[in-house]
Amino acid sequence: MKILTTIGAGAAVAFTLVACAPTEETPITRAEADLMVEETVAPAAPVAASGAVAPANSVNGSYNLRASECGQPGSEGALNIQGNKFVFHESECTAISSTNKGDATEVELSCTGENQGFTRLTKLRLSPGVLRLEENNVGLRYYRCPAAT
Repeated sequence: MKILTTIGAGAAVAFTLVACAPTEETPITRAEADLMVEETVAPAAPVAASGAVAPANSVNGSYNLRASECGQPGSEGALNIQGNKFVFHESECTAISSTNKGDATEVELSCTGENQGFTRLTKLRLSPGVLRLEENNVGLRYYRCPAAT
């Protein structure tokens, strides 16, 4: 048994030494080296994207006061924002001014709805998946709806 243990240990040492033995590298030409570098370096100009990509903090999109009503036509809690256009259930507004107010953005909206023109002064706070809209000391939480596919 002692002989088998000694032979096993000797074989393990031999395999370890073989594994650590230096290997011979085949030299490559300058042209081959340049080709390898070209394959691993990023292109000088970015590759064109398939379309515009909105930043993560973009307020553009569809929202609803009830996440379960996202995408339902005629939902009274719907809000769609695109650029300076805010489309609520029964009114359409255009942002005419905005001011940064700490953790919120104060937005003045010029609106029309139900055959009337009016202005709204709102504070918007955007967090992942939620847009908080405050108006006249009343806060509403709008949930971001998944993008239509």
